[in-house]
Amino acid sequence: MVKTYVGQWLYTFPWSQVVSGFWQKFPNPYTGHVLSEDTYYRTVTEDQKLISKRLLAKTNKLPRWGERLFYRGAASTIGFIIEESVCDLKQKIFTTNTVNINLKSLMTVEETCVYRPDKNDESRTICEKKVVTQGELFGFKTPLETFAIQRYKKNQELASLGLEFILHKLYLPQLPPPPVTGIKTPDTRTFSRKLSDKAKHLLKSSNNDTL
Repeated sequence: MVKTYVGQWLYTFPWSQVVSGFWQKFPNPYTGHVLSEDTYYRTVTEDQKLISKRLLAKTNKLPRWGERLFYRGAASTIGFIIEESVCDLKQKIFTTNTVNINLKSLMTVEETCVYRPDKNDESRTICEKKVVTQGELFGFKTPLETFAIQRYKKNQELASLGLEFILHKLYLPQLPPPPVTGIKTPDTRTFSRKLSDKAKHLLKSSNNDTL
């Protein structure tokens, strides 16, 4: 059994600017959970299509019941994601596909986004999004899929707001950037410090247990 979610986002910027901004969207105030991005393949085909592949590393806060599936005291885990994209310059269609490459024994989450100029107003861009989740852990499939869809709904909104923030910064520098509201953005240093503190706490507890 799988769960699917379909959504849409409207950008008030032309397609060419949205695509250009896409490659410059990290970092932004909404993506503190993105630890790294690495492009490992890129080529332009004879029919004017730009094909790219990137590896992304992201932190993910676990629900309480999910902590029990990992090790004691783990409130977050790191997910590695492959992003493949095709930019059709002639048709003005930009398609991205992302899927996790670790934690597959628990769940697979695959997202497809298609960016096109708005047919009614080419100064705007429409992004159509579809995500498919499939739980793999026996006895937890439905909770995992439900959790993934709920998490995706929140994260896809943050991702879209993050790209909008970058677009304003790139193409409307004379205006103040959009206010960042409704988000608590951790940075990598904070995340690392928390992991270090947690490790010290676990080590101390382990030493006390041996006394």
